[in-house]
Amino acid sequence: MSAHRKSMASKTLIFGGTGFIGRHLCCHYTSIGRQATVISRFPDVEFLEKHTSNISSLSLDDFYGNKNEYLTQAEYLIYLASSSIPATYKNQPWMELPDNVEPAFKLFSAVVETNPSIRVVYLSSGGTIYGPGHSDPISEDARLEPISPYGYGKVVIEESLRFLGRTKNLNFAILRAANPVGIWQSNPRQGIVAVTLSAILKRRPITLFNHGRQVRDFFDADDLVSAIALAAEATDLKGKTWNIGSGKGYKICDVVALIESITKTTVEKEIVAARDVDLDYSVLDCSAAFSDLGWRSEIGLGESIRHIWNRISGSHTTR
Repeated sequence: MSAHRKSMASKTLIFGGTGFIGRHLCCHYTSIGRQATVISRFPDVEFLEKHTSNISSLSLDDFYGNKNEYLTQAEYLIYLASSSIPATYKNQPWMELPDNVEPAFKLFSAVVETNPSIRVVYLSSGGTIYGPGHSDPISEDARLEPISPYGYGKVVIEESLRFLGRTKNLNFAILRAANPVGIWQSNPRQGIVAVTLSAILKRRPITLFNHGRQVRDFFDADDLVSAIALAAEATDLKGKTWNIGSGKGYKICDVVALIESITKTTVEKEIVAARDVDLDYSVLDCSAAFSDLGWRSEIGLGESIRHIWNRISGSHTTR
């Protein structure tokens, strides 16, 4: 087990807890005094010790070495883990199944066999699962037609939860997130905001696919983790699915222009053809989340970008 804050009695298990969204969630739980245990292939102990309290960590191997005890004591399981992004398995789409779908399905199956009362919250991808052909905000009942292996994997994991809900009474909810941005998005190759800010710092060009005409729904990762926490505490999950985003559409090129305005920098752009894994339009109708959870996105995109830029450029400020 990790040396970091060992705990055998955490009621909340967070899988993928030191990735981008996991870091935001751990900080959120720290801010509200909530205990949790992060479970990851390689827990980021340094991050947890520096930025959180009441958050213990556990390697994936150690969890599976004693999974029955951890699952028996848990009340909530939040699943954020993923080893891919939309373009990862473009040329090997079948790899999405063993790398992401199989581990999730095995874990959820272990949950219902060990402690079926656990409340599972799964973070899916509203930005990739609905498919092409939309021009208005997309509701949860739209057809699921992913065009990337990543989106396909998310759909299959969703279906594994529904299967276990039907056959084993698994208590779960699914959050389909749009395009979150935040200070812990450390991968400079993922997400136009992180890519552009990293390029500005390193004085490198960015690549715009199809001139950046794709429309996306951006919102703050801190708003996302508040939705995750609300969903976990919801009175009755019953396999509900909620879109989580701003409900507003932004062209990629306009987001780049906003970043240039905030940073007072012009970034060099390399224009290339559109990729076949990218949708032209992906904006979510999030009215159900407000109706059911009382949740809506509160932090504007400009504020999010300013907060990230102030942090990574050395001007550490708080909201």
